[in-house]
Amino acid sequence: MEIFVNDAANDVKSYQEAIQLSGGKLAEAGMIDPQYIDACIDRETDFPTGLLLADGEGIAMPHGNSDLVKKDSLSVVRAENPIEFGRMEDKDQKVNCSLIFNLALASGQQHLSILRKLIGLFQDEAFVKTCQTASKEEVQSFIANQLAE
Repeated sequence: MEIFVNDAANDVKSYQEAIQLSGGKLAEAGMIDPQYIDACIDRETDFPTGLLLADGEGIAMPHGNSDLVKKDSLSVVRAENPIEFGRMEDKDQKVNCSLIFNLALASGQQHLSILRKLIGLFQDEAFVKTCQTASKEEVQSFIANQLAE
């Protein structure tokens, strides 16, 4: 699985812009059909992916139709200023997310497996802190190693 890490400047203010940033990197690398970006944004409206963690951190995991994925990949956005996403358990509630994990997985079965693994990793404060503060290259290899375990 290819992993991309993107640092979002202050000009990324909405979940749509965050998904466009993360999806744009995937499209540039040929991992997804560009329509996947719109699919993620559309899905987020009805089925939001924001998670409020026990420590108050927010993380979102937008994803779309696997038919638009060419190669399994993950694009992480580290937001300088947290970005508001709807909460997974109640779309009317909001959570400010400093990390966005845009999943692009071709297989539905693998999708569920990776989702479960990531949600487990999000409970580990050291995992979240590393994703927020390490260099892009360190985060890429760190996530790859964590997902491989």
